[in-house]
Amino acid sequence: MENVVILIIDALRPKNLSLFGYEKSTDKNLSKIAKESVLFEKHFSVSNSTFPSITSLFTGKYPPNHGIIHQAPYIISSEYRKVYGEVSKLWLSTYLKEKGYFTIGIDWIGLWFKKGFDYYGEGKDTNSFYNKIKEVRIVKKILLNLPSSVYDLGKKVKNTIKPKESLFVSAKSMVDLAISKINYSKKVGKPFFLFIHFEDTHFPYPNVSLPKNNLSGKDDVKRIFEKIKNSSQKEYVKKRLVDIQLHSLSDIKAKYDLAISNIDKEIGRLANNLKKANSWENTLFIVLSDHGDSIDEHGIYFSHSGLFDESFHVPLIIKFPKSRYGGRRIKSFVQNIDILPTVLQTIGSKQERYDGKSLIPLIKSGKKIRDKVFLFDGLAEDAIGVRTKDKKLIVAKKSKCNLCKTEHHKRFEEYDLKKDPKELNDIYSGKSSLMRFLK
Repeated sequence: MENVVILIIDALRPKNLSLFGYEKSTDKNLSKIAKESVLFEKHFSVSNSTFPSITSLFTGKYPPNHGIIHQAPYIISSEYRKVYGEVSKLWLSTYLKEKGYFTIGIDWIGLWFKKGFDYYGEGKDTNSFYNKIKEVRIVKKILLNLPSSVYDLGKKVKNTIKPKESLFVSAKSMVDLAISKINYSKKVGKPFFLFIHFEDTHFPYPNVSLPKNNLSGKDDVKRIFEKIKNSSQKEYVKKRLVDIQLHSLSDIKAKYDLAISNIDKEIGRLANNLKKANSWENTLFIVLSDHGDSIDEHGIYFSHSGLFDESFHVPLIIKFPKSRYGGRRIKSFVQNIDILPTVLQTIGSKQERYDGKSLIPLIKSGKKIRDKVFLFDGLAEDAIGVRTKDKKLIVAKKSKCNLCKTEHHKRFEEYDLKKDPKELNDIYSGKSSLMRFLK
């Protein structure tokens, strides 16, 4: 039986990878892996938020169909009730465990995400910062609504008490744990399913530091505040700057690049370990992101809010067993709901009922499996979008962002992506040919 590895690099933008034309080589190991893999150039997450995105990955269903549309702590009770019913029908780790796999989940979320894993956790006695407060949802809301000056003081107090405590477990620690669990699976004589959710690329990229001699010395973020009209958004951005302790956009982007390189190094180490153990050829190896990120695009700062491509277009690399189909680049639309059926077809399991479609027929024949992608905003109360090759329509009934408390979209927006790929000019005229898809 083939081993299965799924690696999520949180908030990873394709535009910061050389595989997608970036001028910096942040992805040396991923580029090497891509040579024997299939690279999907137009892979879109169904959501701009972690909870609905990963739930779609593990169920093969769109957010309204599995229940979780919003990101915690903004999930409502009806969403929780529905998702627990849905994951009892089909959940990837449970399915693979029943097929005889030793299932390893290296992640921090818990809740229904830990379902079906023989091991689930981060491998340390002291849980991550988020893990400590996730059960008290009101805490996060309180923190985000504090004045930036009070927020800054709280950070300083916390750093004085526990200066070495990181917001997220490092990629290195996660890969160390993964290797040890893979070794255990061999002892018990089972194929393994490994799922890792890397967080180093999530703002404020806490596990990497820019060398002081590489800092620009600039303070150009002041110009951001001149552009922001909403006072709540100004407070939100001030808190993000407190988190990262940098005041130059170029420095912030450089730290993000460094975080990508750090995870890339660890993924390379994991791949090399599988090769040394003679497991690489028998492993389905998948790398993707749960959502993208905006650093300064569209008036959205240090967040994955909104329905623009920055928040939804994410990388997807699939290395099939024996490196079948290696070196191909697919330009057709795919979404993360397509990964579960692809996994099941690869390991020879029967196909279940879900929204996604196996990517193998697309790879073999080149015939597209979808001509549009659907987008769900997990950080606004009610905002959705549909994107084709040439156009995007956004319908935002209630678009106030739960993070920065501003509206990133009008009631209706439409973009001509052929003429305006950066989505800068709204062309909505009162009607749209794409409206029928959202109805």
